[in-house]
Amino acid sequence: MSRDLPIFFALALALAVLAAVLPLGAGPAATDDDCLACHSDKDLKSGQGKPLFVDGARFQLSIHGQGGVGCVGCHADLGKVKDFPHAEKLAVVECAACHEDAAAEIKGSVHGRAHEGPGTFLVSCKDCHGTHDIRGKEDMASSVFAMNIPDTCERCHLERVQGKRGQGFVGTYNDSIHFRVLKKSGLSLSATCATCHGSHGVRPTDDPESKVARKNVIRTCGRCHAGIEKTYLEGVHGKDYAKGSADVPVCTDCHSEHDIEAPESLTSAVYATQVAAVCSRCHDDERLARQYGLITSRLRTYSDSYHGTASGYGETKVANCASCHGFHDVRNSTDPLSSIHPDNLSQTCGRCHAGAGPNFAKGKIHVVSEKTESKGAYIAKIFYMTAIGGLISVFLIFIAVDLTRRARTRWKANKNR
Repeated sequence: MSRDLPIFFALALALAVLAAVLPLGAGPAATDDDCLACHSDKDLKSGQGKPLFVDGARFQLSIHGQGGVGCVGCHADLGKVKDFPHAEKLAVVECAACHEDAAAEIKGSVHGRAHEGPGTFLVSCKDCHGTHDIRGKEDMASSVFAMNIPDTCERCHLERVQGKRGQGFVGTYNDSIHFRVLKKSGLSLSATCATCHGSHGVRPTDDPESKVARKNVIRTCGRCHAGIEKTYLEGVHGKDYAKGSADVPVCTDCHSEHDIEAPESLTSAVYATQVAAVCSRCHDDERLARQYGLITSRLRTYSDSYHGTASGYGETKVANCASCHGFHDVRNSTDPLSSIHPDNLSQTCGRCHAGAGPNFAKGKIHVVSEKTESKGAYIAKIFYMTAIGGLISVFLIFIAVDLTRRARTRWKANKNR
């Protein structure tokens, strides 16, 4: 018997500790059925008139319901409640208790920071994910499923948020090729708000850590357009971009931001007849020209050429900047891989002018003064202008003589009646 005394006292001590920790008469935690006994009533409201109805069927289909997370799993303070109905005011649900990483990202994001000025608000988890009907991001019924993200973001950004460029700036995404492919073609891999800006860690565009900060744009777009990213980084623009230059164009400088259109679209910033104007924003900039030794008047000299004149009249098949210099892989003319390297010019011109040889490729496009820079082209131009002008004059004289003859013939016929 004396040997059993230590064991007896140990058991007694353990029971005493449990009795101190667990309240007497504590029953099992409230079940979902206990909660739905009241909250399944569609007319249930708080003292302030806030609806308190919970659709049990939708909750069971949610990611929490499917994962076995009940009401008490989120409303943790209900675990201590013995008498129902419980107090009207409950503690705020702490999603971070389970989703620590996401919560940490939000805390440092633009959504997690206090906004200044009238209408100050913070974006909470439920604003994007919902409450009792939260679905996984791969679920087509989820508010954060790729095809539903624009609607979710625009609930605030088209109604409540006034950004630096206004609410309409965000809405232009709905006119983009990304939106049409996403919504109308049903391709969920197309770029959404979250693809470019991130999800929990969204940061303002002027934040160096933002996915759409200038120094990160190429990488962000390259997640989908990997081949284009590669060729861009191999070109003259990409090499300077990699060195940290803030003056070279990135994707958004040429294609715009939210309202990106396919190059074939008439409204695209890089539609064939608009390319020259886009390129000249930098190449005709006096500051950039002085800093990098660029030759200006690129737009004027192109516009004065046959190609530029035809483009100005809406011809889309005529050569523009990209036709000769390349699109994303623009290279210096001294680069052997450049499309405008002397060894490659015949091939470049031959894309439009079949059989173009070395002599054909010698003709200059950007000519400030044809008389001094390209005498042969200048003489040919004068000859053709004279010939065409003379030919038109002959036709006009012929037409005038013919009209005069016809008028006199009719006058004589009327006179003899």
